[in-house]
Amino acid sequence: MAVNRKVVAAALLLALLAPGCDFTRRFVNKPWGWGTVIPALVCGGIGAGTGVIIQNNRPGCTAANIGDNDPVVVCDDKDHWKGGLIGGAIGVALCGLAGHYLFDPEPEPEAPPPPPPPPPLEEPAPVKRRIVLRGVNFDFDKSDIRPDSRPVLDEAIATLSENPEIRVSVQGHTDSRGTEEYNMKLSERRANAVYRYLVAGGIAPARMEVVGMGESNPVADNSTDSGRAQNRRVELVILNSTE
Repeated sequence: MAVNRKVVAAALLLALLAPGCDFTRRFVNKPWGWGTVIPALVCGGIGAGTGVIIQNNRPGCTAANIGDNDPVVVCDDKDHWKGGLIGGAIGVALCGLAGHYLFDPEPEPEAPPPPPPPPPLEEPAPVKRRIVLRGVNFDFDKSDIRPDSRPVLDEAIATLSENPEIRVSVQGHTDSRGTEEYNMKLSERRANAVYRYLVAGGIAPARMEVVGMGESNPVADNSTDSGRAQNRRVELVILNSTE
């Protein structure tokens, strides 16, 4: 009987180790269910009966005739239950593990991870917006602000006061009469005249820069009086707004 137990134990160990890592992964990850229980119960009963038979036929048991009846196997130590217990345990273990591996349902597959978020959109480059003070008129070869231009400048002061985050470039322009050097200086004087008016109206100097553009950026035809009058102007260009 000792040899048989060693053989059974070795067979059980071989059955567990032979499938390798795939068996281990399936065995650990799968939920236990009826696929384990039913084979374990069936094989436990069969194993217990087989164990009793093996125990009765071990060395030391003899057959004896009692009267006219068939021979009866008689064991000296009366250990039938040991064979049934060992055989039942082996049957439960082997068939339970095999049933779990073969019949229990596979675990639900894990949901795939969500897709990565899209890359952030690049912010558009700031767009410079212009406030053109076309009503700010300058006489020929003059940088003085005329009285009829003050309402337009007052409106610009109100707009800048309502938007304190805005910085502006005060850009002066001239028509094409005169030399480029002279017109550049004249455009600077006109820009400075508007700058001083805005500062007097409460706009912080740090919010403004003064630029003379000369005759380089006409908005009308310099060959006519009306065109030249339009070119004698001052523009406010917003430096830091995307609106």
